[in-house]
Amino acid sequence: MLSEFVEPKWQQRRGIRKIHVVALLSAVVSAAAVVLMFNEFGVVQTPGGGERQLIATVDLRLGTPALALERGLARARADVEAGLLKLQRAGPPPTKAETARAERMRQRYGVEWVSHSAEVTPLTTAYVDAYNGVMRAEIERRHGKVVADGLLGFDETRKPR
Repeated sequence: MLSEFVEPKWQQRRGIRKIHVVALLSAVVSAAAVVLMFNEFGVVQTPGGGERQLIATVDLRLGTPALALERGLARARADVEAGLLKLQRAGPPPTKAETARAERMRQRYGVEWVSHSAEVTPLTTAYVDAYNGVMRAEIERRHGKVVADGLLGFDETRKPR
């Protein structure tokens, strides 16, 4: 009753208001979120839990023919899905005869020759072989084995450059 005389009317407590409940729940949820984040990121160390370690992997195949082979296969499959027929070559620029032959293949069968690299290295060789292997199968599927083996120069003893 003393509070009635000391506190003004608008400050008198009439039970818990809704805003107090919302504020209390928000504070509890925020505190729980902070504790969970600290626990997740390892800020708080538990006794006997050991130290958390950052685990990463390194692809040791970088710069190896195995990775170049995978890249060649993936690129060839993407080109096949796009409807393109291309053959890759590595080495010095093509001669006039090779350029004329490539132009005939492009006109007759829609197969284009693309120079992948001027240098022949194990990486470029792996990439070109993988790419051309996928393309050979697609050319054989579209135009037949005779075209793939004969006209395009694929056989067991000789591979295109």
